[in-house]
Amino acid sequence: MTTPALSRLLTRHVGILYTPTESFAARWQLQQQQQQQRGYAKKKNNKKGGATVAESSSEASGDIARAFDEKKLQERMDGTIASLKESFKTLRVGRANPAILDSVRVRIDGSNYSLRDLAQVTIRDPQTLLVSVHDSEFRSAVDKSIRESGLNLNPVIDNEMIRVPVPKPTKESRDKMAKSVSQMSEQMKSKIRNIRQDGMKQLKQDSKVAPADEIKKLEKMVQTLTDKHNKNIDELIKAKVKEIQS
Repeated sequence: MTTPALSRLLTRHVGILYTPTESFAARWQLQQQQQQQRGYAKKKNNKKGGATVAESSSEASGDIARAFDEKKLQERMDGTIASLKESFKTLRVGRANPAILDSVRVRIDGSNYSLRDLAQVTIRDPQTLLVSVHDSEFRSAVDKSIRESGLNLNPVIDNEMIRVPVPKPTKESRDKMAKSVSQMSEQMKSKIRNIRQDGMKQLKQDSKVAPADEIKKLEKMVQTLTDKHNKNIDELIKAKVKEIQS
C-alpha cells in the first residue's frame, strides 16, 4: 500500500500525480504521453527561436552600409599634398639636389631601369652632384641617360664617378619653373575638388539612412578639410616660387 508521503515522492521524481488506485501500466502510459508532449513543446520552441535568430540575421544583413568614409577621404587629400611635394623635388632650382635625377631612366639590354636602382647620387657641393654607379659596366649608359633626360644637364665621367654640374637657372628658366609650379597647383586643387565631390555624393547616399543633422555635420567637416588642404597647397606654392626666384 502506498502512503501519501510515497505518493508525493513519486510525483516529484516521476513528474506525474500518483494515486494508489492507478495501475503501474496506466501510470507508465501517462508518463510517456507527458514526456512526448514536453519533447514536442521543446522542439517547437527551438524552431521558434531559430526563426527569430534567422530573422535577426536577415535584418542585420539588410542594414545599408555607409558609403562615406572620413578616414579614406582624408587619406586621399593628404596623398594629393604628398604628391605635390614629391613633384617639387624634381624641379631644378639651381642647387644640387639628388631628387632632380629621380625621373631619369636608364636603358640596358632593351629594358628601362631607374637611376636609383643602378647608382647612388650624392651632393658634392651646392652646384654639383656625384653619381656612383654600382656596376662600372653600366657607367656609360647612365651618363648617356642623364645627358638625354631633357633636364639640360651635361654629366662628366671622372674616373669611377660621374660629375653632374647643376647650372644656375636663367631668368627665363626661373619663369618657366614658376609657371610650371602654378600649373601643378591647379592640378592638385582640381584633385582636391574631385575628392570633395566624391565625399558629398557619398553623404547624399547616406542621407537615406542617416539622420539629417549628422549628414550636415559631416558635410561641414568635408568642406573644412577641403579648405585646409587648399590652403596648404597655396602655402607650398608660395614657398616654392620664392625658392625659384631667389
